[in-house]
Amino acid sequence: MAGLYHDQFGHEVAKIQLLLINPNSTSTFTQDVARHLHPRLPNDVGITFYTPPPEAPASIDGPLDGISSTAVILKDLELQPKGQAVNEPEGSSGMSRLATGYSGIVVACFSAHPLVPVLKELLVGYDQPPPVLGILESSILAALQLGPTFGIATTGPQWEPLFDEAVRAMGISPTRYTGTKGTGFNAVSLHGDKPAEALLDASCFLAQKGAKVIILGCAGMASMRASLQAQLADRVGQSVPVIDGVSSAVDMAIGYARMGIGRTFGPGANEHSLAT
Repeated sequence: MAGLYHDQFGHEVAKIQLLLINPNSTSTFTQDVARHLHPRLPNDVGITFYTPPPEAPASIDGPLDGISSTAVILKDLELQPKGQAVNEPEGSSGMSRLATGYSGIVVACFSAHPLVPVLKELLVGYDQPPPVLGILESSILAALQLGPTFGIATTGPQWEPLFDEAVRAMGISPTRYTGTKGTGFNAVSLHGDKPAEALLDASCFLAQKGAKVIILGCAGMASMRASLQAQLADRVGQSVPVIDGVSSAVDMAIGYARMGIGRTFGPGANEHSLAT
């Protein structure tokens, strides 16, 4: 069972316990996301952050990386279909801990990452399993509520046709999607002035195409949201909401727990979590 790749923010006995999975193996990426979320957490929410071992890709740059990272994570966390764990007491398998230890699970990769449907399938049959949320779907659902049209500013241009397909797969009308624009950087090379300038240029391009909402198409862009929104408003002469998919998914998971869809906890909330 993994134990070296975890960190935690929030209250250890918080009512709502989330698991945030970074599918790439770059621990500093996870730390950046954690620092972004930490000051925003309500008092009754705790988040466990997971980074897979070095066998996983350092950056998710396409479908193959998504598949390979999923395989590494399933092995590392010992996640098997219900009833297939061998020589483990009932309730002690990786899947049992996943199903009973968290209010919600967020996969923090902006893509149609295969880990999302795989975890959903593995959780079938458990009582009140945690919702599994991907940040691509969560941010698009948020964008649809904020404006008539949206565009996605992302990392490499290879994502442009892949996100086009992901939007189609969600059944969203083409009239509401202005497209995706890549910046030429990957998920672990977003620090510094050049990525920020490229992200602003991509966002302006999408706004000029008619996007009334901009989605940040990478979890590593989360901390850039506020400054980008201000700079974009100055550049285009009007306010354009900018959505950070990590915060969208986390807030959605918290909302589901408050509705009673995801389970909530009392003292000792983490006694069955993957962090133990």
